[in-house]
Amino acid sequence: MDELSLFPVSTSINQNGHLAIAGHDLVELASKFGTPLYVYDSATVETQIQRLNHLLKRYYPAEAILAYASKAYLSYQFAQKLARWGVGLDVVSLGEIHIAQKAGFAPSVVHLHGNNKSPAELQAAIEWGIQAIVVDNLDELELLEQLASRRQTKVRIWLRITPDLSVNTHPHIQTAHMDSKFGLHIQNGEAEEALQRSLSSPWFEVSGLHTHLGSQIFDSEPYRMAIEMLCEFAARNNYIPAEISPGGGWGVRYTLNDPDDDAEAWVRTVSGAVQEAAIHYDWPYPRLVLEPGRWLIARAAVALYQVGNQKTTPAGTHLVAVDGGLADNPRVALYQAQYTAKVAEHPNAPPVQPTRIVGKFCESGDVLISQVNLPKLIRGEHLAVPASGAYQLSMASNYNYAARPTVLWVENDSVQVLQSREQVEQLGWLVHKPENDK
Repeated sequence: MDELSLFPVSTSINQNGHLAIAGHDLVELASKFGTPLYVYDSATVETQIQRLNHLLKRYYPAEAILAYASKAYLSYQFAQKLARWGVGLDVVSLGEIHIAQKAGFAPSVVHLHGNNKSPAELQAAIEWGIQAIVVDNLDELELLEQLASRRQTKVRIWLRITPDLSVNTHPHIQTAHMDSKFGLHIQNGEAEEALQRSLSSPWFEVSGLHTHLGSQIFDSEPYRMAIEMLCEFAARNNYIPAEISPGGGWGVRYTLNDPDDDAEAWVRTVSGAVQEAAIHYDWPYPRLVLEPGRWLIARAAVALYQVGNQKTTPAGTHLVAVDGGLADNPRVALYQAQYTAKVAEHPNAPPVQPTRIVGKFCESGDVLISQVNLPKLIRGEHLAVPASGAYQLSMASNYNYAARPTVLWVENDSVQVLQSREQVEQLGWLVHKPENDK
């Protein structure tokens, strides 16, 4: 398999022998903007959106939309681009609601998730009149009804149904199993109680049902099972959903050993299951809402790091330290995510040394790549880590007072700064500067 297949679609090796994205030399970008540096490729994001839209048109005969899961990565300027491309948005916080508003999203394509939404978040969603507030539990249902009654406003809601299914992925990114903190469980009767209460309330328009199985799923069968359970649940309660969302979570490739991640099997299975249920229960086709996040943008970005110290341990492990790590990418520490890397200066050089890539932070768990075969590295060279677009920057921290990195957006004729590197003074870390501090 092509070793650049994990990188953005516009990746090439230029006349200098360097890695380039959209024609822009990664070594030059690292020199100009510093590292760690995240580079997002416009062509990859657009390609992924077009692919999903094409598949939905091919396999689903009624209305279907994409709602980007903003928790994967969001910034104001990136949100503007998504809004212009006609993508909807799945938001989970007051901050994401405000970005969606300012970036130009229509409220009719925005829905609010979360297992413990604050009154302020619910209030903002009600005032804006978004497509749906996705009710997660009975307590939230009661709170939302009180807020709607107080404003004398009828609110559109979905119910997040937990089908009590376990899927083959890391436990930290499962969301639909019997012990999940998310959603209204079918087995204990919560889902049925929530539906009946919602349908009987004058303050709710129950427009649809939602579920989400988890992340990094490569098997489409659990989606079919979940949709069948959702629709059977609805029919049993004499409810016809106008909208159905099976969430997102389709997997992406982080290493060459990962399975193929084309979304056709996912979209075909989901579309077929919804159609079959509608025919079986004699329903009109519901509007189908897919919520891709990782799948849209993981491949779109490369993380660039500069090589620093090296050593070989008594156990024989060759360690290479880079200038980023746990603070900008906690995924490895959280759920043992696997990555690979290439040397930006000479990506075609033959690998000669098994290497462990570690970060600069004061944690033994600060390991970016447990083992990758690389050429011999020289201090100051740059490692390019593909598939870095999702759940890295969005979960980045200021651990050890690290500044979160610069983020670039590249097209064939332009380089745009989506986010500038944080500065200590801007972060307010120096609340008081002593008078004798020169």
